Amino acid sequence: QIIMPTVAEDVAFSLRGTGLSRSETADAVTEALASVGLSGKEDQSPHLLSGGEKQMLALASVTALEPAVIVADEPTGLLDLVNRNRLRRRFDALTQQLVVVTHDLELAADADRTLCIDDGRIIDDGAPAEVISGYIDRMERRALL
Repeated sequence: QIIMPTVAEDVAFSLRGTGLSRSETADAVTEALASVGLSGKEDQSPHLLSGGEKQMLALASVTALEPAVIVADEPTGLLDLVNRNRLRRRFDALTQQLVVVTHDLELAADADRTLCIDDGRIIDDGAPAEVISGYIDRMERRALL
């Protein structure tokens, strides 16, 4: 989303309509921002954040809602190493079911289950190490063609 004038207001925007009081909303915003390493940036414009910080802000906005399932599409794409590792730790700490679409094989290796999709079809499904190994083998064979 990233549409509000400040980082805190952006997270609070996602909580509108939840029935939380102002105090509860403020607490949820503080907790969500702390969980992704954005404490101290509450009053900053979200448009001045780095690309990685914007991704972390988006995650804070989603996790503040406490959904049962979170879907993340290429969540490490714009992240530097520090924020990438912060994101992985945050993902590990989530209580929600997490579905991640990624080409980041290290992130995929953290999963409980990994699917490999090629041309819109599931071509492999199983333990991360096995699926990733098969994916690497297929990509190496394609490179030789």
